[in-house]
Amino acid sequence: MRRLLLSCFLLAFAGIASAESDARFAALERSATAAIDAGRAPSLAVAVVADGRIVYERAFGYADVEARRAATVDTAYALASATKPITATAIVQLAERGRLDLDAPASRYLGSLKLQSPARRGASPSVRRLLSHTAGLPTYAQLYYGEDIAKAPTLARSVARYGVLVQPPGRIAEYSNLGYGLLGAIVERRSGMTFGDYLRREIFAPLGMDHAFVGAPATQDADVAVDYDAQNRPLPPLYNDTPGAGNVHASARDLIRFARFHLDPGSAASVMSTAGVQRMQRNADPGALQHYYGNSFYGLGWYVRDDDGGERVIWHEGGMPGASTIIKLLPARNLGVVVLANKTEINDLTQTIADEALRALVPGYAPAPLDPTANYSPYAAQPAFLGDWQGEIRVGDRNVRCRLEFGAEGAVRIEYAGPQGKPVSAAFKGIVYGDSFVGAAPLQLPLAGQRGADASLLLVKLLRSGDVLQGALVAYAAPARLDYLLPFYARFTRRVSAPR
Repeated sequence: MRRLLLSCFLLAFAGIASAESDARFAALERSATAAIDAGRAPSLAVAVVADGRIVYERAFGYADVEARRAATVDTAYALASATKPITATAIVQLAERGRLDLDAPASRYLGSLKLQSPARRGASPSVRRLLSHTAGLPTYAQLYYGEDIAKAPTLARSVARYGVLVQPPGRIAEYSNLGYGLLGAIVERRSGMTFGDYLRREIFAPLGMDHAFVGAPATQDADVAVDYDAQNRPLPPLYNDTPGAGNVHASARDLIRFARFHLDPGSAASVMSTAGVQRMQRNADPGALQHYYGNSFYGLGWYVRDDDGGERVIWHEGGMPGASTIIKLLPARNLGVVVLANKTEINDLTQTIADEALRALVPGYAPAPLDPTANYSPYAAQPAFLGDWQGEIRVGDRNVRCRLEFGAEGAVRIEYAGPQGKPVSAAFKGIVYGDSFVGAAPLQLPLAGQRGADASLLLVKLLRSGDVLQGALVAYAAPARLDYLLPFYARFTRRVSAPR
C-alpha cells in the first residue's frame, strides 16, 4: 500500500513548474512516469528545442525524495561529463578572442603543470588534441565524498602523478578527464578568472543559463537535485578533482539553451561565431584511432556520428555517482534534447527518453544504441596480440617488471610483483579493435598504502605498434562506488611471436 501511495504521489507531482503536456510527447511521458513509479530514477528533467524554440520541457519525480521536493525544469542537476562541451566552448571562445592558439602546445598555457612523456620523448600535445582526447593521456578520475573532500589533491598534484602521455599525441582518441581538467586550468590562466566565474560571465549569462554553476551554488537555498546511488540512497556531497571535465551543474532549461546555441550560433553571436561552432563538430584529428561508439568520432567537446539512423547526430553523455545525463542534437533538423537524472548508472534510461523525444518530432527515427565498445570483439588469439609480452609498469618512482601472455585459447594472463613483493597473477578476458586491447583483471598494484592500493579491478588498456604494446594499467575502485580510476604507464615488448 505504501508503494502504491508513493507512486500516486510521484505522478501527481510529475509536471510541477513545467510546461504543459504535449500530445506528441505522450510516449516519452509514459516512459518517464513508469521509470519514476518503478524506482528507476528519483527524478528526470527533459527539454526539447526545435527551430530555435523550446517546444517541450517537463520534470518528473523528486529532486529530493526525503524532503518531498518536486523536480522542476529549473532544478540544477550535476551534468558530469556533459560539462565537456561547455568547457570546449569556453576554450574555442578564448581562441576566437585571440587569447590562445588551438594548435599551440598546451604547455604554453599550463605554467608549472607539466606532462610526462615516456611514450615519446619531447612530445607536446596541442590544445586542440586535449579537446579531441587525442593528446595521449590515459583514462583517469578521482572523486571525493563528504568529509573526504578536504583530502582531495590539487590539480597540480594530480597532474604531477598521473599526467603521463601513455601514447604519442595523435595516435588514439582515448577519453581523458585529466585532459579536460587541464583545459579548465587553461581557461583560468588565459582569462584571469576562476573557471566558474569565466563560465558564468561568458557562457551562462549570455545564453540565459540562470541556474548553472560550477562547484557550489551561489545561495544555500538554491534548487539543486540531491544525488542518489544505484540503490536509491542519497549520496554525500561529491568533488571531482578535474572541474573542466565534470563539475558543472545546470537545469534542463539551462542546458537546452546551450543546445539551442550550438544548433543556431547566430542566436548568441557574442558567445562564438558560426565557424567556431562548426569547428567543434568536425573531426579535428582524423589520423587518430577513433575506437568508441561505432562509426563515431570525438570532435572538440562533442561526439559526432555522421549517419545515425539516417541523421547526423552530435551528443555528449554524462555519468558519475548520482548523475546520468545526455544532450543530443540533430543539426540538419535544428532539433535538440536534454535529459537529466539524479541517479547513478541509468544512462540507458536517459538515452531512451532522449530518443523518444526526438522520435516525437522525427517519426521513424531509429538511432543506433550508444554502445562505447560497439567496435570491439572478444580477444580470440588474434595474431596481432598472440604471444608472450614482457615489460614494466611505472608505479610511483619505480618500475615493476610485468609479463602478459596472450594465449591461443583466448585468455590473457598477467603476472607481476604484488603488494608484498610476491608474484601475483590472474587470467582474464579482453576485447580487441584493430591494435587496441582492453581487459580487466582482479588484481591490485603494489601501491603501499597509497590511494589505489585497494582497487578491486585493474583495467588493461594497451595499443600495439608492431611488437610493442604500451598504454596504462588503471586501478579501478568498483563496482559499489566510483572513487578513482588511476592510470600507471606500462610498456611491453613481444618475446615470443605469433606462430607463422
